[in-house]
Amino acid sequence: MSDTPPPDEPAIHPLDNPETRWRTVKALLIAAPFVFVGCYLLAWVQGAELRFSLLIATVGASMSLAAALAIYVMGSKSWMALVALKLALLFVKR
Repeated sequence: MSDTPPPDEPAIHPLDNPETRWRTVKALLIAAPFVFVGCYLLAWVQGAELRFSLLIATVGASMSLAAALAIYVMGSKSWMALVALKLALLFVKR
């Protein structure tokens, strides 16, 4: 039997499915430490100071955790968090 919905039902976004949402969040949570180590090593190899390497690694891991939180809370509407962040940065920049 096909998993496609009948034509009269709207298609459900994968991130609105609780199982798919949890797998995505779990993958981002598992990836966060690897992102931290990877960012740190790349910054260190390029000759960055220790404090800057740690800052870059922390920002990278924080972005992975923030994406997991946004997807967990907002589901398929998590793209709006990125738009809100972009607008906030635009206002701070001015």
